[in-house]
Amino acid sequence: MVEINILKLNFNDEDFLHIRHIRESVFNAELGISESELFDKYDETCDHFLIFDGQKIAGSVRIRSMDAVIKLERMAILKEFRTKNYGKNCILQIKEYYSTKNSSRIILDSIYSVRGFYKKCGFVEEGEIFQRVGIDHIRMSLTL
Repeated sequence: MVEINILKLNFNDEDFLHIRHIRESVFNAELGISESELFDKYDETCDHFLIFDGQKIAGSVRIRSMDAVIKLERMAILKEFRTKNYGKNCILQIKEYYSTKNSSRIILDSIYSVRGFYKKCGFVEEGEIFQRVGIDHIRMSLTL
């Protein structure tokens, strides 16, 4: 079985280039989201994580802290690593890490078509479907 790890980075780390590549591959090339939407003002202050298996980088995720709540954002798993538990394992590690930081809840805005993945990770839907970057989304949450 492959061991899946996450590596915490910040915006100024040299390895942030990997996150740029992952977002461009998944969000721009696959989903057609404009490059101007891939990065924003929060990138400089958020925690960023690379998801890897000791040999290859499989994806990335961004965590924005908002008091006792954290927001999981821009989670992207490269196509070749999907359906192999990289995302689920990452979320388990994120939950464990932030529960030690006095966080009580994780929220996220899921692309509607992939909400089933987050449900398998314990998240529940909240509110109505809304549009972001031309794609249906729904808010989801998980109590830590």
